[in-house]
Amino acid sequence: MMARNRRNGRNRTVALAGLATAAVLGGGVIAGVALAAGSSAVIAAAPAAHTARFGNEGTMLATALGDWNTSHQGTYSQLAQMTSMRGFSQTSHHGKTLAVQRGIVVLATNQFIILQSANGSLHLWLVSAGTKFQNVSTSTAGTAALTANTSATQQAMNSGNMIPATTLLAGSPATAAGMLTPTPATQTITVQVANTDLTVTVTVTRNTATVNQTATMPTNGIPAPMPITYTMNAWQARNSLARGDLAVIVGARSHWTLHAQLVLFSPLSTSAIGGTTGTTTGTTGSNTPPHW
Repeated sequence: MMARNRRNGRNRTVALAGLATAAVLGGGVIAGVALAAGSSAVIAAAPAAHTARFGNEGTMLATALGDWNTSHQGTYSQLAQMTSMRGFSQTSHHGKTLAVQRGIVVLATNQFIILQSANGSLHLWLVSAGTKFQNVSTSTAGTAALTANTSATQQAMNSGNMIPATTLLAGSPATAAGMLTPTPATQTITVQVANTDLTVTVTVTRNTATVNQTATMPTNGIPAPMPITYTMNAWQARNSLARGDLAVIVGARSHWTLHAQLVLFSPLSTSAIGGTTGTTTGTTGSNTPPHW
């Protein structure tokens, strides 16, 4: 499989992802269970994501989003200060529910991003024309916003050592390597958005992802029942974002769904985290995701 060229000059090998089945529960909290491919036996339960109560999180998130159009540095500074936010968190702010998540990308499409945090929890974020994407891999301030950890940022920027950052966001280099290394074994994740008709199941075999969704993904309003199935390259970049990238997403919850407003990301390669690069001859599906 061909490596994916990124703007920062790194080569990134597209590959297959890890094992997880998760459901989005009420209030945005996700409880996940990891399942072995092709098996119904429960391996481990992923800790539930949380609604953080620390400090003035709502103000920090609102400021981070508000600063983006005028000062990227202001946004980076706000997110870098959120050092205790290691997974998913949401909070109320002036009548809105703001949310943030750090993790590794499981799948990126034109309509949504599935992000897995270090504790194994998964969330589905809807994207729109207004969602901002920024590769921060060459920016010290941006990497600090991504990791919220001074040591991990210094090692990433000074020596190119991505293992600390990968451990913080993905849980371990092994988890990330599983996202970057192709395998013929079929792996599936399912995310159900509570209080809606929307359930998304992604099945990856070699380099092909088959996506089954049970409802629409509107920018505004509640998802409406509409079963759809399509295939795509599991590592095809959407808005420069792809499976295996480390990311922090900031946005809001509306009509029970999470809406991504800002996505900061950094690509990974197997060489950067000590994994091995696999090769596959799998095919890419000819169908394309629907546009709403």
